[in-house]
Amino acid sequence: MKLEKKIQKNVWVSSWVLSISLLGDALLYIVLPVNAEAFGVSMIAVGFLLAINRIIRTFTYNLIVEIGQFLGARKLVFVASSCAAASTLGYGLFDNLYLLTFSRILWGISYAGLLVATLYYASLNSRKTGSMIGISRSIEQVGPLTVMIIGTWLAATVGPKEIFIYLALISTLGVWLAFFLVEIETAEKIRKSTASRFSIAKPKPIDGLIFWMGFGIDGVFTVTIALLWLQYSNPETAIIIGGFILAARRLTEIILAPFSGRVHDILGGALPLLCMLCLCGLGFVLLGMGNLIFGSVALVISRGALGTLFPAAASKLHPTDPLNSLTRNQTWRDIGAAAGPLITGILLSFISISIIYFLMFFLFLITSCWFFFSGEYKRLSRALGVV
Repeated sequence: MKLEKKIQKNVWVSSWVLSISLLGDALLYIVLPVNAEAFGVSMIAVGFLLAINRIIRTFTYNLIVEIGQFLGARKLVFVASSCAAASTLGYGLFDNLYLLTFSRILWGISYAGLLVATLYYASLNSRKTGSMIGISRSIEQVGPLTVMIIGTWLAATVGPKEIFIYLALISTLGVWLAFFLVEIETAEKIRKSTASRFSIAKPKPIDGLIFWMGFGIDGVFTVTIALLWLQYSNPETAIIIGGFILAARRLTEIILAPFSGRVHDILGGALPLLCMLCLCGLGFVLLGMGNLIFGSVALVISRGALGTLFPAAASKLHPTDPLNSLTRNQTWRDIGAAAGPLITGILLSFISISIIYFLMFFLFLITSCWFFFSGEYKRLSRALGVV
């Protein structure tokens, strides 16, 4: 099998392993808040449990890269998928905050391992990094979208905790799939990070942008979308519309991610990234002005594309060390997505949702200027010649 075919196969397989492993985590966000008593935790603990996995992985990406260097990407996927299935089983078996916290920490480390391995495989083909990341992002969303559609009905049928035991059994398919990864003897090994194991790398301008995307779309937008519609409808309708928009966001990424990656590889990273940055900024402004339909559409589309364009651009900006550039980029997206809901909840006590969105636009604009004037945009434009 040719090297390019091996890389493509491993991207597909590792992405499906990640997608299947995400089933328990995706459903927990829906089931846990409304069934806190069944899990033996308070509502305060719910927020902690849903955030701790993301907090843990922001500090462990460098450690995971070291483990990947020691084990190899193939074994890393096998170990991480096994731990992911175990963490999902824990949601179904444990009704204690400490044990559930252990399961969430285990999941955070598992997700980091699977993501590092998938990004590693995607970065091996420098000519098609965008396409590989796009395919990976698209496949990754299939599992969560599926469980969002049918998981709530199944949870009501078999029980809010029992459903996770069944999902754990399904998640073992990811462990089985890991055996289909092929060894790539001629590929460069996972490069050890120069940063300490439990540190957060200083952000580059491209990392600052993905931070505000995570903060603004994965954080502010996710928390406030139902609240925005509540101004024009009853609570039940607002929740339905909000859920539909969030589901549409995942579906849009399934469709747009491969297309965005392909466009990146053909046109280079600069122009597609510029267009989506403008659309994202426009979305913040429109929502701040109360234009909920077009504002939501703008953010959903830009998020679907930027999820691929940002990491693809990060790998092109640092071609000598693409994996550590990708993990640093992902770390700052996670930090933004974790900080977004927390800070939004605090801000809502003092200012209106509209002001929050205008503030988001202002901060996004400042960081975009940093990106352009730092020279990264110019370097990305020049990289077209080597794509």
